[in-house]
Amino acid sequence: CLVGSEMCIRDRSTIIKLYFKMHKFTLLLKKESRSIIAFAILSAILVTLLLLDFDKNLFSEIFHDICVYTREFVGYSTVFCILVLLFLIFSRYGNIRLGGEKAKPEYSNFSWFSCLVMAGMGIGLIFYSQEPLYHLFNNPYVGNVSGTPEEIAYSLTLYDWTFNVWALYGLLSIIIGYLYYNKGRALKLSSIFPGRTQEWFKNLIDVLMALGIVAGLTTSLGLGVSQLKSGIDYVFMTNVNPYLLMLIVGLVATWSVNSGLKRGVKWLSNLSSILVFILLVVISVLAYMNLNVSNTIGYTLNGIGNFIRNYIHYNDYANTASDDWAAGWAVFYQLWYAAWTAFVAVFVAKISKGRTIRECAWGVVLFPAVFEAVWFGIFGSAGLPVKEQLYAAMQDNLPQSVFFFLHQLASGGGYVALSVLVMVVICFFFITSSDSSSYVVATILSDDKEVRSFNKIAWSLIQCVAAMILFYCGGLALIQSASVVLGLLVLAIIILGTIVFLYILIRDEK
Repeated sequence: CLVGSEMCIRDRSTIIKLYFKMHKFTLLLKKESRSIIAFAILSAILVTLLLLDFDKNLFSEIFHDICVYTREFVGYSTVFCILVLLFLIFSRYGNIRLGGEKAKPEYSNFSWFSCLVMAGMGIGLIFYSQEPLYHLFNNPYVGNVSGTPEEIAYSLTLYDWTFNVWALYGLLSIIIGYLYYNKGRALKLSSIFPGRTQEWFKNLIDVLMALGIVAGLTTSLGLGVSQLKSGIDYVFMTNVNPYLLMLIVGLVATWSVNSGLKRGVKWLSNLSSILVFILLVVISVLAYMNLNVSNTIGYTLNGIGNFIRNYIHYNDYANTASDDWAAGWAVFYQLWYAAWTAFVAVFVAKISKGRTIRECAWGVVLFPAVFEAVWFGIFGSAGLPVKEQLYAAMQDNLPQSVFFFLHQLASGGGYVALSVLVMVVICFFFITSSDSSSYVVATILSDDKEVRSFNKIAWSLIQCVAAMILFYCGGLALIQSASVVLGLLVLAIIILGTIVFLYILIRDEK
């Protein structure tokens, strides 16, 4: 009897322990249900792409058609965001401080701006650094708007990269930051919907936004890796494996995101900003010394003036004569940025505590626009003396053309050192974008107030693997197509969320 009683007690104790383990596991599954669903959907998409043999040209056609057919919706949506930001800047609501009256900024202006630029632009700056030269030979506006061909080409680049796309970041980051710091809602895109919204719908939005972030990040990684590979092949005459490059960059990004926002992300962003400044100075000096470029300031200022004069004309989205140009440039950029907005807005909101709505609106839109005007002004003017050769190189191999341009600026060891600097900047751009996006994906898919290291590491690695598979299945065309589709969804959410936000703001800040 005693032995039987002992066995019964042990069995009961084992069952109780097993019950609590199962209960704990059930709670974990419930807490991470959005992560599991997002991973399952992403896995299903990737496996389907691997098993089915798609024609890569098909993705290029799909990408072009999406951008053409949605041009008006996309364009007017970005203008709507600009108008709302102007309302916030010049109204009394601009004085509202994220976090309350006594909140203080957690990041210095330099660190805040560095994080903005590195998270919001990144690899595209290097990949399309000679965009003004491309538009000089191929755009539908010369002869139809005022200005010289050089001014129009540079102003079109500013149109692609400045107000229309950064307005998306600025508006959504203000909305999420206000609702998070001032209204106590979660730091998620789904928080912009009314409180009575069904929970399943909010979960669906969070899952779709996570997939949109992955799509946006893989677009940037695809651009960056194709350029890194082209650069290594061109400079060192070595055929490097692009998937190895993706893996290395992905592992460094995983280390960075695990270090936290105030350490790894901030340090890398600050270091990236310093390297970018050094790169711009070196390009300017070499262009002056070796190519006799002395009109950079005039080129930049005249182009900015042309951009302001022709801005309304560039926003004529019903102009079918410019559809093909817009599909490959302006609309693609706006949808690419929209897909990125899903994470950049959450990231910017997180680092903007203590700043007023007016500060956020000016800072998120105006500072990057000024920086990009300087960036493209320096690269564009430096490329003019070799414009024919450079345009031919861009048509032949766009990712490699930037290294061809560097070869015109310097030779021998100087050219190699300059190329290595550019490659390092490309890596830093992606790493800072990847770690901030991994943090945001983990944040919006988890119920934890403080995101666990495991979630951040897992999503950093998942994004890296997803980029590899998408790159293998369809190259950049497939990645870009995925990005623009998710970008359309984010745009619709931004418009709906803005309406809800303005209602809450006007109601509660009387």
